[in-house]
Amino acid sequence: MFPEVFISYASSDKADAERICEYLENAGVSCWIAPRNIPPGTDFPVAIVEAIHSAGALVLILTEHAAASPHVLSEVGHAFNGKKRIIPFRISQAALPEDLEYFLSLTQWLDAPGGCTEQNLRRLIEATRAALSGEPVQRPSTSRTSRTKWGAGAVLTLLAVAAGILLFKSWKTPVRRTVPPSPKDVTASPPGVPRNNPQPRTWSNPADELAYVWIPAGTFMMGCSAQDSECKDDEKPSHQVNIEKGFWLGQTEVTIAAYRRFAAKHSRPSPAGDDSLPVSGVSWADAKEYCGAVGGRLPTEAEWEYAARGGNSEPYYGVISQIAWYAGNSDDVPHAVGKKQPNAFGLYDMLGNVAEWVWDRYYDRYDFDSPATGPEVEQPFPSNALAVARGGFWESDASGLRVSHRMPQEKEASQIPIGFRCALDHP
Repeated sequence: MFPEVFISYASSDKADAERICEYLENAGVSCWIAPRNIPPGTDFPVAIVEAIHSAGALVLILTEHAAASPHVLSEVGHAFNGKKRIIPFRISQAALPEDLEYFLSLTQWLDAPGGCTEQNLRRLIEATRAALSGEPVQRPSTSRTSRTKWGAGAVLTLLAVAAGILLFKSWKTPVRRTVPPSPKDVTASPPGVPRNNPQPRTWSNPADELAYVWIPAGTFMMGCSAQDSECKDDEKPSHQVNIEKGFWLGQTEVTIAAYRRFAAKHSRPSPAGDDSLPVSGVSWADAKEYCGAVGGRLPTEAEWEYAARGGNSEPYYGVISQIAWYAGNSDDVPHAVGKKQPNAFGLYDMLGNVAEWVWDRYYDRYDFDSPATGPEVEQPFPSNALAVARGGFWESDASGLRVSHRMPQEKEASQIPIGFRCALDHP
């Protein structure tokens, strides 16, 4: 049976959310709530989107934690785009960020400053039943003046909204790689990235005719994302890394067309396939040689993750189906580069399509005494050394796309589709 209500909440408010769920269900209103209703082995994002689409209404447990949560923003955005009735059960009176406020601007609010009291919960049941019955939506009080200022032309895409919040949360002083403070104390903060995610600064490399994006210097938390329960041991602990110098990074994965031009000049076998597909099945050494031939190098593992996050401290930099080709939407084939939504830096396909080689030698734990960038980063030169691939590929499940996920690979790996993109220190 389809649920009548999807309950959206921040993990810090789990106790209140479970009490509200129990209260609604005791009143005969069926609910969907994570993680209770996610079957084992199911991708969390896919299950959540399907549940929102099948529910009749979304009850939002609105607190300061929910206002700061990109997951809540994504859920509310899906409900808004699906024209679902949204019922904000507002426990906290903290000011809302503008993007979340937009989604709730024409929604009937249920202010509950006393929290989950019996009286407030009875009011919630009445409001939920009214929403499910299709009663007209009432505008919120005019005292919320900021919500009346929005025009129809202000609609942003959900990905841009989510990326915008995370990118501009805080600006911090860069430091070198260290054993970290708690992830909640340091968030990704690339200085120099303007507000509102303007067009990225791009440059066309005449050596391979591909577009490159400028990645500014900054500090971020590398490794297991906060509240990510699927991290493996080699993603831990998360730690602070300083990207001391900005660099250029391929806006897309290297294409078959670009690699063919390289192969023709260097007497290499030419790959088969459509020009717009990402090249794959390329060894680590061949990828490194290609990047050198076009004036660059492979990005280090830290540079890759910093660029992939784009200021986002979550396991994914957006809604998976909108940013990546993976097992849930690829039909088991690769796709042309640049067809999904980019991250906040303007980079495409950082998660999914093909995995990507990086510069570093693989170790099963982070070495906090070693540099994260620069020529001293250790490469997988010994014959028994493993290289690292990042980003997942078209047959990966959602957990394999997490931005902190690491894949140790033989340097000549052919078991999974691995491609690459190049970094340049100077155009």
